[in-house]
Amino acid sequence: PSRSSRRRDRQQNQDSTASSTTCRDKSIYYGIRSAVFVVVSAVTLVVLVLIFGGPKAVVDPNTWMPGWPDMSNPNDEGKVGDHNMWVADLVDNGLNLVVLNSLDRGSDWNDYFRESISDWDNGSPDSVTLQIKRVPNDPECTPVRRTMKVCNGDYGPTDWRGVNQIILANDYIISSVAKMNDYYLEGTNRAQKLYTMCHELGHGLGLGHFDENFYNKDLGNCMDYTERPENNMHPDESNFLVLEELYGSVNQSGISTGKTVAVEEKLENNGNRQLTLVNEEQLFDKYADYLLNYPIEVTDESNEFPDVRNGWRLLRRTENAVYHQKDLPGGYSIMSTMLLA
Repeated sequence: PSRSSRRRDRQQNQDSTASSTTCRDKSIYYGIRSAVFVVVSAVTLVVLVLIFGGPKAVVDPNTWMPGWPDMSNPNDEGKVGDHNMWVADLVDNGLNLVVLNSLDRGSDWNDYFRESISDWDNGSPDSVTLQIKRVPNDPECTPVRRTMKVCNGDYGPTDWRGVNQIILANDYIISSVAKMNDYYLEGTNRAQKLYTMCHELGHGLGLGHFDENFYNKDLGNCMDYTERPENNMHPDESNFLVLEELYGSVNQSGISTGKTVAVEEKLENNGNRQLTLVNEEQLFDKYADYLLNYPIEVTDESNEFPDVRNGWRLLRRTENAVYHQKDLPGGYSIMSTMLLA
């Protein structure tokens, strides 16, 4: 071949090699850019989750509890919980209790609080007189001695929708806090919120559960576990009758005879439930901090293996409730009842 032909062939080979190198370089360049974009996006997402939290659980108003509307055991009467009593004069006209409203002022929880308070305060028979006091919003719900405090907040994926915790001295209530968890309840309907509010206030008054079976026929009161909260949004006469047994009736001298004897025997002729506790204020402040600094961790452990994390004993666990107790020196203890999500 001619010299010019050979020169032309060499030039073509060089052009082909240069073209291949350019394509390879571009592929590497864009590959690196894509990898950097993916890494930066992942890091940004992690930072946003850490700052603002992950997506919240979406609660379907029609699935208030698992299995709705299953009625797998409609004839089971369910288990009834234990009741507790507030410190009060033995011969008093019912229970006179200060209730602190620490709910977010802009929240609709205030409407449900007022409705539930009215229900509990005007029962028949009437055994409680509730004095409402507005206090600053306190999502942590720090306990206050000789009062019930009611709060709401986004407490995160705690596994509970509502919780009531009582501090007891010599087996009598000296403080109660009730908390509504907006993580699960924000955006749900009126029935669910009113049921939860009424339920936790009832625990704060000392009432236990009247039925712990979610699948049987509803009793029509908020101390009955239910998958249909629209049926159980208010207390009923059965709740008020138990309160009368515990505290007597407003505008009536004394309390029920049978209960008077039981209380007198328990207190060994102390004559009243207005207990005098040594260093009560100092001890109360110390033990109230336990609720804030030593939270309960809900676990899937069996009742055969009590959960003793942070000093809490698992008393009992059902499908949708868990009961813990922390025993403290000097006759004090803390009890917690959780309505699970």
